[in-house]
Amino acid sequence: MDRISRRHFTAGLALAALPPLAGAQAFPSKPIRIVVPFAAGGPTDLMARAIGKNMTASLGQPVIVDNKPGGGGVIGMSEVARGPADGYTMVFPSILAVTNPALMANYPFDTLRDFAPLTVVGFIPHAVVVRPDFPAKTLQDLVSMAKAKPDSLSYGSSGNGTSAHLGGALFAQRAGIRATHVPYRGAGPAVQDLLGGQIQFMFLDMSSALAQIKAGKLRALAVAPKSRFAGLPEVPTVAEQGYPGFDVHGWYGLLLKGGTPAPVMQRLYTEVKRALDTQEVREIFEAQGIEPGGMPPAEFAALVRDDLALWKRTVLQLNITLQ
Repeated sequence: MDRISRRHFTAGLALAALPPLAGAQAFPSKPIRIVVPFAAGGPTDLMARAIGKNMTASLGQPVIVDNKPGGGGVIGMSEVARGPADGYTMVFPSILAVTNPALMANYPFDTLRDFAPLTVVGFIPHAVVVRPDFPAKTLQDLVSMAKAKPDSLSYGSSGNGTSAHLGGALFAQRAGIRATHVPYRGAGPAVQDLLGGQIQFMFLDMSSALAQIKAGKLRALAVAPKSRFAGLPEVPTVAEQGYPGFDVHGWYGLLLKGGTPAPVMQRLYTEVKRALDTQEVREIFEAQGIEPGGMPPAEFAALVRDDLALWKRTVLQLNITLQ
């Protein structure tokens, strides 16, 4: 072997001995973190742990749930917005990711620029609920009562700016009624006052409402999404009862850092969708009134854009604030 050939042979051995570049490593090569921007024990935490456990087995890397509550989801979302676009950290916000930009004057993110929507993990329908002995038997009965005595009815929510608040305000506008919004610190206290007669109706999420409706403790007049809820197929939608196009839905979805490589997003989407399609995960979700999601990233991105536009328009028209 001549000197030049020997030099090339030696250089080739040296290159072969080098570790592969980080970008060329198979994804994932380390644990993945799902940041839940809410306290442990709620529906988001439950969903994240169910899919994280399932994904751990298929990915061969731990999928860790990290609760970072506070700031209406802003603290948790910052974990992704300020990190690298490598797919190793996902955030799992609620629909607050599209309502907060409409409600907060100094919202710190541009949702469409700073985040890459991966998929909706779960839809949580809302129902218009009253106590069992409330005189209104239908949604139109409720509207008639409100029109007969303007400002006589109150509706509760789990807090200012929540989907329950915005849904109630949007319905009042569509129905042409005046009703007083009463915010609470969580759904539990609001339901107690509903049963006690301090408020008259609520747009309540199914994760809080389903068991109580089935037990006869609450009565559903309507469901708010455009389609009937499979868990209560006998309850008509708001749209079916005279308000075509009405569609208020809550969702929980996974967002990545904007600019995450497409192959990484596709791998994560494939694994999340596979987890959502398992019988074990579906049963956990459906027992909580959660409809499993799984729409592809492009469809979720379109939903995010549409919901951002809807709630910005609604908040502006109705002059809704977080005060």
